[in-house]
Amino acid sequence: MLSVLAIVVPLLLLVFLIWKRVNIAVSALVCTGLMALLSGLNVYACLTTDYMEAFVGYIKSYWPLIFLGASFGKAMQLGGGAEDLANLLTSKLGTKYTVAVLCLTTLVLGYGGVSCYVIVFVMYPIALNMFKKANLPRHLIPAIVAAGSFTAVNLGPGSPSVVNNIPVKYLGTSATILPVYSGVLAASFFLLATFYCMWQEKIARKKGETFSADAATLKMMEEYEKKEHGNGVIAFIPLALVVIPLFFGVDVLYTLLMGWIAIAILYWKKIDNKIEILNCGVADAMGAIVATSAVVGFGGVAKLTAGYTTLINVATGMGGSPLISFSIGTSLLSAACGSGSGGLTLALETLAPKYLEMGVNAGVLHKIASAACITLDSLPHNGVMVTVLACCGLTHKEGYKHLFAITVVGSIIILIEAIILASIFYPIG
Repeated sequence: MLSVLAIVVPLLLLVFLIWKRVNIAVSALVCTGLMALLSGLNVYACLTTDYMEAFVGYIKSYWPLIFLGASFGKAMQLGGGAEDLANLLTSKLGTKYTVAVLCLTTLVLGYGGVSCYVIVFVMYPIALNMFKKANLPRHLIPAIVAAGSFTAVNLGPGSPSVVNNIPVKYLGTSATILPVYSGVLAASFFLLATFYCMWQEKIARKKGETFSADAATLKMMEEYEKKEHGNGVIAFIPLALVVIPLFFGVDVLYTLLMGWIAIAILYWKKIDNKIEILNCGVADAMGAIVATSAVVGFGGVAKLTAGYTTLINVATGMGGSPLISFSIGTSLLSAACGSGSGGLTLALETLAPKYLEMGVNAGVLHKIASAACITLDSLPHNGVMVTVLACCGLTHKEGYKHLFAITVVGSIIILIEAIILASIFYPIG
C-alpha cells in the first residue's frame, strides 16, 4: 500500500500544481523527484538518467510528427485557408451546427489515419475561426477534438488507431473484428461525446460566454478578415493531400509535408511575410512537445518503482467476472502508465492468456481491451491531454473538464455498454 502511495501522492501533487498553473516542466520534475524519494530510489540518478531518457525518447519519437502537424496547422492559418474554410462551412451551414460539423470533421480526419497529435494542430485554426463567427468560448475546442479523435476512432471496425491494432498481434484477431458490435460501440461513443459538446454549447450561451483570445491571435484574425477572401473549396485541397494518401499506405509525415507545400503554393500571394512560412508552427510544436515530454519523463520513472509492480500484481491477480476484472486490470495499468497503448500492451501480455483460457471470445477481449485502456489513461498527466490544451492555448483549469467528461466519464459509460452487450451476445463458454 505504501509503495502505491509513493506513486499516487506525487501524481496528485502533479495534478494540483498543473491546476495552479505552475509550469508543467517544473511540476513534473519536482514530482518525479518526490516519487523517487518516497520509493527509495536514487533521486539524482532517476532525474538525470531515467527521467531524461524517457523525456528525450519521446522527443525522438514524436518531434517530426508534432512539428509538421503544427506547421501545417499554422500555415493554414497564416495563408488564410482556415478562414476561407470557416467562411465556406458557415455560409453553407450557418453557425447553428458549428459544434456538430467540427466534431464530424475531426472524426473523418481520425478515421483517415491522422494522428491525434496532428489533428489538434490541424483543427485548431479551423475551429478558432468558426468559433469566432459563432461567438463561442474557446474552452470548448478541446471537447471537439476529443469527441472526434478519442472516441469512435479507438473502437470502430477497421479503424487505424493504435489501440484498435495492438490487440491484433496478441489475440490473432483483425482490425475489423466483430464489425456490428464494434460499430455500435463506436457510434454510441461518438454520439455521446457530440451531444455532450452541444449540451455544453447551450450552457455556455446561457451563461453569456463569448469568443475571446489573446491580443496577438485576435489581431492576426482581424488582419485576415480584412483581406480579400479566397475560395473555401480550395482550402480542402491541402486537407485532402494530408488524409487521402493515408488510405493508400503513405506515411503521415509525407502527407503533412505535401499539405504544407500545397498551402505555400496556393496561398503564396496572401502571405505577407514569405519567410514566416518556414518558421510557422515551430513555437507551437516546441511548447507542446516539451510539456508532453515532461510528463512522459514522470511516467518513465514511475515504471521503476515498487508501487508500479504492485499495481501490475493487483491487476493480474484480480478475480470476479472475467470481463469486469479484465476491464479493471487494463484500466489500472493504463492509469499507472499514463498511456492507453502502454497499459493495453501490458494487459495483453500479462492478462489476456488467462482470459482466453477461460473461454472469453478473442474478438470481445479485443474490443473490451481497446475500450478499457482509454478510460483512466487520460488523467491530467497524460501526454495527449497536455498537447491538446497547449495547442489550444488553454490551461488545465480552463479546458480539462471537457476532456475528463469525454475521455474518462464517457469512456467508462461505453466500457459498461461493451461489457453488457458482450455478456448478452457473446456469453463465456
